[in-house]
Amino acid sequence: MMVCDASEMLIDGFTRSACVYAAVAFQLAQPKPVRLAHLIHSPAHIIDGVQRGVPTLVTIREPEDVVMSCLLREPHTSAPQLLDAYVRFYGALSPYRRGFVVGDFRRVTSDFNLVVREVNDRFGTSFAEPDTVGGSPERVFAFIDERARRPPWEAHIGYVMSGLETLDDLAAARRRSGGDVVPTGGAPSPFEDRVARPSAYKEARKAAMRDRYLVAELDRRRLRAVEIYRTFVER
Repeated sequence: MMVCDASEMLIDGFTRSACVYAAVAFQLAQPKPVRLAHLIHSPAHIIDGVQRGVPTLVTIREPEDVVMSCLLREPHTSAPQLLDAYVRFYGALSPYRRGFVVGDFRRVTSDFNLVVREVNDRFGTSFAEPDTVGGSPERVFAFIDERARRPPWEAHIGYVMSGLETLDDLAAARRRSGGDVVPTGGAPSPFEDRVARPSAYKEARKAAMRDRYLVAELDRRRLRAVEIYRTFVER
């Protein structure tokens, strides 16, 4: 959902950097829906939010992990393309660094309550922290799995993430469709390569592709991407 005058919060970042996890964990933790701009994966979108004064969280992940995850999800891409895109993305945001909170992948996926607290401290907001309202990782991953399966009620999943509907509205949409959440576990699902959550299956596949990232021809690109990552997480 694009940022607009009604937006109360913005969560975005480079693809595969825990944007989906952050958006879902944030929204599920709130006692009532929050109008959330999210997941456009565009520096211009984030800059627009900063210029509007919208509380903004930008996620970021170490370049190697981003590239491995993207190669798995989008096999038509290449490591050089992804490294260049990563540098362009965060390079465009560097002049606006003071206008948003940075959520490093590890912090978002392990201490997201602290990230939300930092947002509240920075912007004077009072958003609920996930660990105090029930946004547990298991609940978040169940929602992400449901979203990745693209069920007939998919539009309502998006409405919940954007703060346009409640979880009760989503449950009603499921019932109208005669459906329910498909349980996770067991053998890898057909959407396993693209679902935005970790798994042993995905880690094994990424390890098998790591040589494509570590070739000597990419030394300079890797160095530049690591440098820009560090400028965001160390400031």
